[in-house]
Amino acid sequence: MAAVSTGTTCLFGVDGLVTNLFVQGYSVNATFNLSGTVADETGLTKTARYDDRKTEITVDGICKTDSMPTIGASFSFTINADTAYPSGSKSTSYVGTITAISQKGSNKDFTSVSVTAVDYEGVTP
Repeated sequence: MAAVSTGTTCLFGVDGLVTNLFVQGYSVNATFNLSGTVADETGLTKTARYDDRKTEITVDGICKTDSMPTIGASFSFTINADTAYPSGSKSTSYVGTITAISQKGSNKDFTSVSVTAVDYEGVTP
């Protein structure tokens, strides 16, 4: 597909690939898995600590074949912006462990699959 771009250059499309899946989109959510706060006598938070970065990704796509990834397996995917945190540093390379696979079938549409994986800062998948 030829593209003509004018104005400010922005990220577009999907860079990552999944075997036997036409990737249609993905979402990434990075959070802290552990947090703690300290409040003073009036209830105002005076200290906050955040540890153990956790990155979760869900990739949606259309099935090419019936051979899909397996829950518990390692999962790698390239994202457009550096919002994943493997080993605690931000990156566009996501590597995690598959925790869920959802499938949707219909008599009026192609079969779609969503693959969800999670990565913790201190765990190597």
